[in-house]
Amino acid sequence: MRRWEKKCMRAFDSLDEIQNPIGTDPLVKDLADALQLTRRRAPFDNEYILGLVWRERRHLAVAGVTLLLCTASNLAAPVLSGMLLEMLVSGQPMTKYAEVLAVLATGYILEPLLTKVYMFNMLSAGEKVLATLRLELFRTLLMQRLSFFDKHTTAQLTALISVELDAVRSFIFNNVSRDRGLRAFLEAAGSVVVLFCLSWRLAPVCSIVVVAAGLAAAVYRRHTRDIERRQGQALSRMVTVAAQALDNMRIVRSFAGEALERERFQAHVGASYRAGLAFASAKAWFESANRFAIHASLLALYGWGGWLVSTGLMPVRVLVSGIGFTFSLLYAVQGSVNTLSELRRASGAFQRVRELIQNSDPDPSMYGALPPGAWWEVANGEVPAVQPYGPSAGDKAVAAARAGRGLELRDVHFSYPARPDVGVLQGLNLVLPHGCTTALVGLSGAGKSTVAGLLSRFYEPQEGSILLDGRPISSFSRGEWAKAVSLVSQDPVLFSGTIADNIAYGKFGMASPEEITAAATAANAHDFIMKLPDGYRTVVGERGTLLSGGQRQRIALARAIIKDSPIIILDEATSALDVLSERLVQQAINRLVKGRTVLVIAHRLATVQAADQIVVMRNGQAVEVGTHDDLIARPSSHYTELMSVQNLSMAST
Repeated sequence: MRRWEKKCMRAFDSLDEIQNPIGTDPLVKDLADALQLTRRRAPFDNEYILGLVWRERRHLAVAGVTLLLCTASNLAAPVLSGMLLEMLVSGQPMTKYAEVLAVLATGYILEPLLTKVYMFNMLSAGEKVLATLRLELFRTLLMQRLSFFDKHTTAQLTALISVELDAVRSFIFNNVSRDRGLRAFLEAAGSVVVLFCLSWRLAPVCSIVVVAAGLAAAVYRRHTRDIERRQGQALSRMVTVAAQALDNMRIVRSFAGEALERERFQAHVGASYRAGLAFASAKAWFESANRFAIHASLLALYGWGGWLVSTGLMPVRVLVSGIGFTFSLLYAVQGSVNTLSELRRASGAFQRVRELIQNSDPDPSMYGALPPGAWWEVANGEVPAVQPYGPSAGDKAVAAARAGRGLELRDVHFSYPARPDVGVLQGLNLVLPHGCTTALVGLSGAGKSTVAGLLSRFYEPQEGSILLDGRPISSFSRGEWAKAVSLVSQDPVLFSGTIADNIAYGKFGMASPEEITAAATAANAHDFIMKLPDGYRTVVGERGTLLSGGQRQRIALARAIIKDSPIIILDEATSALDVLSERLVQQAINRLVKGRTVLVIAHRLATVQAADQIVVMRNGQAVEVGTHDDLIARPSSHYTELMSVQNLSMAST
């Protein structure tokens, strides 16, 4: 492997190294310097992009010099060819012919070498700018409030990183060849200039193709702007429908929904097709106009140029050079047309990225979590305080959770940002005593999972306060709070990777093999892991689909155990398991919750009867609080009503 390839691979081995370079690799440092621009500018605005491009000025300077030399070589070739032909016709000495031929040969040899230098430097600069944009885009997405992800689909957001930015990359790669991009524009302009220098009588005729192409390009650009926008929107919706169907194929298959999904997909394909037809019609008109101009220019050149030569007003070598330049113009203009077409697509894709990100609402508290952050100094006029995150976050919240006063929700009102007119919690008052297990029960929609979301700080209440050890939880940084709370949900999410990777995730990916094994053992997962062919190195598949539900749940519990948080939230952690798996998971839960403040959310009341306190929720409020025995002893209580409904349901089955 060549040295530069190894450098590129090393540069991206560690995202942390790019963000906080400690080595001497110049590529890593250049990337880190480029990323620092985000402290001063909003991502993806024009000044931000120009700043990133300016960071690559050395690559671009080398590319610019070699581009000029390549263009000069290509422009000299028709002139030298005309001179050679005239020498042969006029019978000049072969020594002069050999000298001119040697100059032409030198240009033909150097031009490919210069082209290699030009393309490498242009593509290197483009790749570094795009790497920075991808990093910044992903960083910006990670910084969003969870309400942002309620409004946008996963397919839509991943398409920004893959499809949309890759359109920009394709534009760069496709337009560094001779007959595309800057080279095409320079050769077209240079050909016209040289033609005027050779013959002011002939040059205007050859320039017809340039003038016609410029007018056609202006009309084409204006006509296709809205078409590109509509096609981009249709493609985005099409990808969303496809990703949704393919991600949920078991549901689609169980409901025989293939035909419905095909109809949905077909509707967006139809919209994309109609926009594509409009685009094809515009491009066909554009190409036709260019070809007509080229052919008209050639006919005029042969007619007018032949007359000038026959009357002695122009030497034959100029006519030969003019023919050569006309064909150079033909390819250059055709390349310019294609470049403008692709530029339209790339700019449309980039505009969709820019609009979505610049209209988002990042969480300022995440500024220090993913340095160098985003653009609050532009949006709000100031830079928020940098808060340590991840392994470097402090233990204030952990210490407060272990201090002895527990958690309290005081007069909390909350509505989801996507549905601000629907009140989910309405004046909720709730105390979770330290070291005790509190169970939330109630009908669906009562607000139980919302409480878990608020305690996890996925959202902030619109009114009221949440206190830990008497202090508002907003007084703790996001990083400190993340260390203090562990969430185990009904449908545990595992990341594509190994079992060891998923367990170590609870310790920022830095757990030792011994710690991973100990956590798995405590979660009743070690035995089944060791029976797998690759043990802890077994790949779990996307979202853990290669494991059973009980196995996934135990891996999730091991991840929570290794995190060692003093506050545990169990959201229906055993409701979807069979009897044997539930027993194994429950044993692991019992080990996990010892000495911790625990919130259990459950629909099956039999699983929470041993809780220290049970809170019955209805319409976003806590209507009853007590132990199982206390609540069951109350006549006509909501808890008794829930118990009766569940007992009746079990008896009927």
